[in-house]
Amino acid sequence: MKLVTVIIRDNKYYETKAALIKENFFSLNTYRVLGRGKEQQNFDINDSDVRKLVKEYPFVSKRMIDIYIEEKYLDHLIETILKVNKTGNKGDGKIFVTPLDSAIRIRTNETGKEALV
Repeated sequence: MKLVTVIIRDNKYYETKAALIKENFFSLNTYRVLGRGKEQQNFDINDSDVRKLVKEYPFVSKRMIDIYIEEKYLDHLIETILKVNKTGNKGDGKIFVTPLDSAIRIRTNETGKEALV
């Protein structure tokens, strides 16, 4: 089993979610997060108050999605995410894949992959 954590642009969230559901990846958790990569992004902002905040707090609003899957579906999941989010520009996001040692469905005590479906 794997835990796939995806960090993407806010404006790609609904398109990504629709693509995941279309490809039968239903079980996911989502979060709004603030962060930044190793390079500062430049923003063309007309509002001086907002421009000041961006310079003082150089974090960008992103969406984080956690998906718990069986390893055999990993490549298809990554292809789906890349198809929607890869623009070739800085800030497209990141995909992190980590091992998932166990899962337990609290209601039924099912474990392993049975707890994921």
